[in-house]
Amino acid sequence: MDQTKKYLYLKYKGKNAYEWVLETTGNGKMPLHGVTKIREIFPFLSLAEAKEIVVIATSQYKSLHDYQEDVFKGLEENDPTNESPA
Repeated sequence: MDQTKKYLYLKYKGKNAYEWVLETTGNGKMPLHGVTKIREIFPFLSLAEAKEIVVIATSQYKSLHDYQEDVFKGLEENDPTNESPA
């Protein structure tokens, strides 16, 4: 489900939330810096919402749910305990 539009209305000093994330995570900084900055600028957002904004701004994913679903699939596929017997 595409949550991109959900956060476009969040503006601070002429920049939307996604622009703040891209500015904050530039120069090789960790995405955690983006989450921290978003929570600082928009304190009414939950941690999950701030993470979702960072995921949308810095990846091809359109929601935190889509991102987590893909990560969990990848983890399951690479879990050596899930190998089927030969």
